[in-house]
Amino acid sequence: MSDLTELSREELQEKLLRVYSRWYDIDRCEASEEPLFATAEFHEHQTGFALVRKAEMWSADRHEYTYFFSMPELTPEIFEACMEKAKTLGLAKIDPESGHMCSYIAAVFLCDSADPEAVRALKRYRCRKSFQFSLKGWMEIHAAMMERGKDSIVANGDGRNTAKFLKNMLQKKPGKKHKVI
Repeated sequence: MSDLTELSREELQEKLLRVYSRWYDIDRCEASEEPLFATAEFHEHQTGFALVRKAEMWSADRHEYTYFFSMPELTPEIFEACMEKAKTLGLAKIDPESGHMCSYIAAVFLCDSADPEAVRALKRYRCRKSFQFSLKGWMEIHAAMMERGKDSIVANGDGRNTAKFLKNMLQKKPGKKHKVI
């Protein structure tokens, strides 16, 4: 395949899901749910022991729920609707019980073009929530956008790690760099 900037949006979707499937559980969405085309989940469980496994001292669960959206043009209205959908679907999956450390809800946008107001709204978007004063963990929402034909990934403040992850996953050549804005 050629450089990422030359791929069609559909080819970019497939490449993104193929790479994500290495670490995440992928579910493709039906056409009726457009612009949402797929979801991905990642779960991590860590424990600490004292001498033997039966003497568990602590455990921590980390979850990530990623929602992939694809559209010809990202407008502020579409951005707000997609973020609300990702937030609603993600919060429904979070179970802040004992052992829950954190959950991340990520919205990844693939578009042919983006309205400057939508890009500004994406960069400024912030949503965090703690559960019982962080005793049962917290959650935050990450947002990242890839505009087809451009060599950059735009993200909100919390989504910079998501953007770096996307950049590293989709990098075709070791010398080719994609900017994270």
